Amino acid sequence: MAVASLALHLLPHPGYGFHRDELLYLAMGDHLSLLHMEFPPLIALLAQVARALPLDLLHSIRLLSALAAAALTVLAAMHCRILGGGARSQHVAALAVLAAPLFLRAGSLFQPVVFEQLWWSVALFALLQLLAGANPRWWLLLGAALGVAALTKFSVAFLGAGLLLTILFSPLRSQLGTRWPWLGAGVAALLALPSVTGQVAWGWPFLAQAQALRVEQLGHVSPAGFLGGQFFMLGLGGPFWVIGLLGLLLAPSLRRFRPAGLLALTVMLLLLLGGGKDYYFGPMHPLLIAAATALLGGWFDRPGRIPVYAIAVVLLLIGGASLLPVGIPLLPPERMARYAAALGLAHTTETNLGGSLPLPQDFADMTGWREQVEAVSRVFHSLSVEEQRGAAIYATNYGRAGALAVYHREYGLPYPISRNGDFGLWGTGTWSGGLTIVVGGSPVEFLPLWSEVTEAGRSINAWGVEEERSVPIFICRHPRQDLPALFLRLGPDWT
Repeated sequence: MAVASLALHLLPHPGYGFHRDELLYLAMGDHLSLLHMEFPPLIALLAQVARALPLDLLHSIRLLSALAAAALTVLAAMHCRILGGGARSQHVAALAVLAAPLFLRAGSLFQPVVFEQLWWSVALFALLQLLAGANPRWWLLLGAALGVAALTKFSVAFLGAGLLLTILFSPLRSQLGTRWPWLGAGVAALLALPSVTGQVAWGWPFLAQAQALRVEQLGHVSPAGFLGGQFFMLGLGGPFWVIGLLGLLLAPSLRRFRPAGLLALTVMLLLLLGGGKDYYFGPMHPLLIAAATALLGGWFDRPGRIPVYAIAVVLLLIGGASLLPVGIPLLPPERMARYAAALGLAHTTETNLGGSLPLPQDFADMTGWREQVEAVSRVFHSLSVEEQRGAAIYATNYGRAGALAVYHREYGLPYPISRNGDFGLWGTGTWSGGLTIVVGGSPVEFLPLWSEVTEAGRSINAWGVEEERSVPIFICRHPRQDLPALFLRLGPDWT
């Protein structure tokens, strides 16, 4: 099943290229400085690893994500085994993870999401080992997984809070008198250090990012939508997460693993109270699926129950196949839009802001970036040679800036500048504020900054998100004020 997962994720994605987030993470790799980064640096480090692989860059980054997704199927089976599930129960657990749109999508994109799911699953595996009475050295793996998770996403704080509660209200607290939990905590703190030092160095930009996210996106998340999303993200395996959670909390056969149920419940409640997106709870699902299949092991593993096992496998395969194009972009945009509409999959095409698109937003965000850079290149190379020497390119969001950062050498363009997000922290280099090609925005925004603003081109993308469907490209001349100083004073734009 791991090989099947890997093969599915490495199939061609016709009509799609880099995702806007992938472009940003590759640009982060350009600015890699482990102890001085304004974000958890693992994704930037992995971007540099991908660049070293003997593949083209798009396939390199997707390979790393695909490997993480494949590992999740194995970990689900391993969780199930610790929880008492037999071979067939382990098969069902692995297949449920393999067929879930949540993990299909995460493994298709070079984002921290799939790596966070992996590290959480490793941490939970170590926790189950400790609850099962294994060697206390498993605390070291638990600490290592937490530390690497902190290098991946700050949402590890939810897992850390849940684990603290779990340890204090479980038999594991008796081990706090030994050295192993504290050694594990030390390993976690040491590995997490680069994420913390970067925040200190940059004045805690995470807080500004979190506030912008809450204002723009999290306001569209409701508790009902959060809980309903858990079912959709798992496809026909949706009921497993409820069965697994209730089983861990209530089933006599899983009594010694009840603290893991308390952990899952705590994380869910924290996310509900914090208004988190539905997929934020995704890293808990391999554990909950494994608990469900272990609890249902009597239906799968006993002699004579092969028909029940076969029915579960067939249903998961049917569900996975029907939702496969929703998880992995195997259908070109036009066919994908028809497919989503025909199946009535409105949930899959909702945007982060509560709107709707013909394609899932992740798929829309994988279109048009190279074409946009080509349009910018035509404008840049229309300038005289003398103008090109002093020209800068300013992008008005991180997707546009990231695309220019990835493709600038191929098209003979200068490295982009931007106030948006992380690019705003990287500064404007030697930019004087003079002749500047601005990608996006409107003349109303730029006339107070430059006395001459001329639209010189436009990037058209029928399948992109609304703001990327028709992007103007301006040539701006004769600054009205000291723009580098102004941009430094304004700081990054996190909206």
